[in-house]
Amino acid sequence: MKMFFKRLLAFCAVAVVAAVFLGLPRKIAIACGAEGSVFRWIVEIPAYLCRIQPSASLAFLAVLLLTPVLGRFFCECLCPLGVLQSFANWLFHPRSHVRRVCTRLPQSGAQIAVRFLALAVFAALLASGLGAVAWFMTPYSIFGKAMVLFAPGVALFAVVVVLAAFGKGRTWCNWICPAGTLFSLLAKKPLCAHKVAKGCANCKACFPAKARTAAEPAEGAEPSASAAGDASGVSRRTALKGVAVLAAADLAEKTTDGGFAAVSLPGKPAREATVLPPGALDRKSFNLKCVGCGLCIATCPSKCLKPSVSLSTFGQPEMSFQEGYCRLACPQKCAAVCPAGALAVSSAGRRDIHMGYAVWHPEKCIRKTDGVECSACRRKCPVNAIHLVGDVLVVDKDACIGCGACEHVCPARPEPAMQVAPLDRQRIVEPLGEADLVAEMSRLVKDGASCVVAKDGVIRAKETGKGVLPVLRLSRAYPLEGAVVVDKVVGRAAASVCIAGGARRVHALLMSEDALALLKAKGVEATAEKTVPRILNRDFSAGCPMDAMVEGLEDPAEMAKTLARRLMPE
Repeated sequence: MKMFFKRLLAFCAVAVVAAVFLGLPRKIAIACGAEGSVFRWIVEIPAYLCRIQPSASLAFLAVLLLTPVLGRFFCECLCPLGVLQSFANWLFHPRSHVRRVCTRLPQSGAQIAVRFLALAVFAALLASGLGAVAWFMTPYSIFGKAMVLFAPGVALFAVVVVLAAFGKGRTWCNWICPAGTLFSLLAKKPLCAHKVAKGCANCKACFPAKARTAAEPAEGAEPSASAAGDASGVSRRTALKGVAVLAAADLAEKTTDGGFAAVSLPGKPAREATVLPPGALDRKSFNLKCVGCGLCIATCPSKCLKPSVSLSTFGQPEMSFQEGYCRLACPQKCAAVCPAGALAVSSAGRRDIHMGYAVWHPEKCIRKTDGVECSACRRKCPVNAIHLVGDVLVVDKDACIGCGACEHVCPARPEPAMQVAPLDRQRIVEPLGEADLVAEMSRLVKDGASCVVAKDGVIRAKETGKGVLPVLRLSRAYPLEGAVVVDKVVGRAAASVCIAGGARRVHALLMSEDALALLKAKGVEATAEKTVPRILNRDFSAGCPMDAMVEGLEDPAEMAKTLARRLMPE
């Protein structure tokens, strides 16, 4: 009965983790109309199980404390790699007691030396800052990389299973795995020892004579270092060569432009460092905490997270904008499922997490190379951070969040002309109070901006230019509904644009009295550092020409349309 429950627990652990990597809980939740509520616990179970990794968690400490009592129950019931190796043993050697309880056989000197050497290498890699490579030795990381089809992970996963099927027992667990080595030390004499059958005293008499002879060498004879590996038919050198070949493989991929014609993907830009996923606040901390399980990669709805092939961040997620970009509508699903705390869910909206900033490379841009009037990056930018000044694309680094929309949509080949530069420490823009917000927006106007727009306590966009044109541009590019607008000079014309756009509050460094009256009459809160009877032109010889355009009109919507027709013709 105990063996039945162990097998049931092992099956459930593997099934639940695999289901989450395949996105089945979310698909079921969507089908039942209960996404994010009834089925949320299904997503949290594998995240909790993944915390059993040696990544410093209470769950892992609990497993360590229970191991001297229950034995290596983690390897037997909770580790997906261990469970699959046991299944391979049973499938190919159903009658072999040795392969069921191979950990009970005496270990050779070579095996002890190799496993402790592997543990030392694991610790050294962590201490040297190559945590990504170190975590690749752990079972959940290998299983996760295989589930997201990361070539080196698939290759290593296949080698582990093949060795389990054709070797003498769970070779990876008993020779390499640092977690297995740690658990074996704690499970030397467990209170609830593993039994082959009822009444078993672990005398090893039921083991085949050949296995006993190999495990227990004759007195005075030297133990064979290759006893546990020769039967596999796969040498370590061959396995490592296979991993290297797959890691270096260049997978040619294509996407489609709406399903009509095949379009080649752009080349991946050579960045100084990887662009971290949203919520990886600090690069050093992220590289240390991330175990490379691949759960965030499997969960990403935009498919813009890919495993890194760099040595220092091997297998850890990085932003890749070849097939998609980080959408503002995404509720940080990657951070929500992260089991190791490497990605933090921010109370700020996705729009307020700055992962990097876009950089324009004119020598790659088809505006310069082919003379094409392309503005795809400017039109695609969800935060209005890219502006066309003459024939030059200018990126507002304060507004850009590094989502990669511009890099994804750029038609330049072989590399996009817009490339996202990473931030080693991501910026989280927290909402400000009304007074602090208006003060900060006023500072930006005094420093050179003409008009600044904020919403929900966060500055969203700013524009430069003369007259009413900046606020008119912002009203087209960004919805002013419920927004706070700070402008350098607000006359009747600028006031009408703000009212037509649905602005909640308008503040100006200089405002005319008729604009103030118009705003208040329409229910818009209006303040100014200085008010004057009327706005004059630049040489103070007459009234503002912008206000003259709407003279005689009373409806703000009609005034805004008149200004748009005159100043921004289609």
